[in-house]
Amino acid sequence: MLSSYLENIRTGFLAFVGIGALVLLPLVALHYYRFGRVEPRRALVLYGLLAYGLVALALIFLPFPDRANLCQGDQMLSTVPFQWVTDMRNNMAYNGRSGIVAMATSSAFVQQAFNAALFLPLGIVLRKAYGKGVLATVFIGLGISLLVEVVQYTGNFWIYPCPYRISDVDDLISNTSGSLLGWMIAPVAIVVPALPDADTAVASPDTVSVPRKVLGLIAEAVVFLVIARFLFPTNPWAQIGLVVAMRIALPAATGGWTLGGWLMRYRMRRLDGGRADPARITVRELLGVTGLVAYAVLLSPRLTSWTGFGVDLLVVSLVLLGSFAAPVFRRDQLGWHERVAGTRGIMTTRTPAPRPKTRA
Repeated sequence: MLSSYLENIRTGFLAFVGIGALVLLPLVALHYYRFGRVEPRRALVLYGLLAYGLVALALIFLPFPDRANLCQGDQMLSTVPFQWVTDMRNNMAYNGRSGIVAMATSSAFVQQAFNAALFLPLGIVLRKAYGKGVLATVFIGLGISLLVEVVQYTGNFWIYPCPYRISDVDDLISNTSGSLLGWMIAPVAIVVPALPDADTAVASPDTVSVPRKVLGLIAEAVVFLVIARFLFPTNPWAQIGLVVAMRIALPAATGGWTLGGWLMRYRMRRLDGGRADPARITVRELLGVTGLVAYAVLLSPRLTSWTGFGVDLLVVSLVLLGSFAAPVFRRDQLGWHERVAGTRGIMTTRTPAPRPKTRA
């Protein structure tokens, strides 16, 4: 029994990996539409629920049977509450066993304990993450369990000519009890975060989002590649000079404007909104994109022949993680290079404030 459970868990987890990858970009787009960033606690709860749901479905419905072995006249519906207690007692008496250990290791007890544990995370998430009360949690757990039993009794909505799993009222009781138990222990479940309200989750109106910064960088990269390709395709120092002119000299002279920032309607400023001086801009760029380009053009060809690709992978990973991955989850959308330099991007077109409501 344990080996079959482990195989089903493995199947459910592999399904989660594939489906999780498919929903990643839609999730990022939805969060940016609603909050102006990816809200980490909501993303964690969503992916946790997705993993839990797929593993639970695999445990409930897998393995799918051979149709030739179905419809043998077996009773596939049990409507007697707590029939498992009678089955457990009969099994213990038949084997001449008694006591707590014999009860806890009997197959009937283990099955009911498993059914309760299967719905335990649901009760935890409903209370801790979504703030549901005890009655709402109980009814949601009961409703989901009832839906599962209906699907089983109908042969997965008549995909199979008859049921291959027993629909049992005891499963409804144990599943619902598991939801209630999860609700009771939710306050000590530190791995499940409470979801923030909208005011806490939403980024400020003038925040420049990571996707907007990436689009600006792509536009600048196109311009850089075109100029470098036609003017100095084999001169690395001239290429670095062009990057410095575009990313450091231009914003220093224009009050924070870059070509990509101008296209995306944002410019670089100090954290307090004042004009960023050339020193701050230089630090920001050397720790970010300009430093990465300089490393790729000047150092990487020499270091790779000595150290292989390990250093290249480390440098690229650090820059991408600090400049683009980690800021996705922050309200201010600032990368580590921006926080060190004390700069941030500010939108130049702000959303107008809502007009006050007036009485008729």
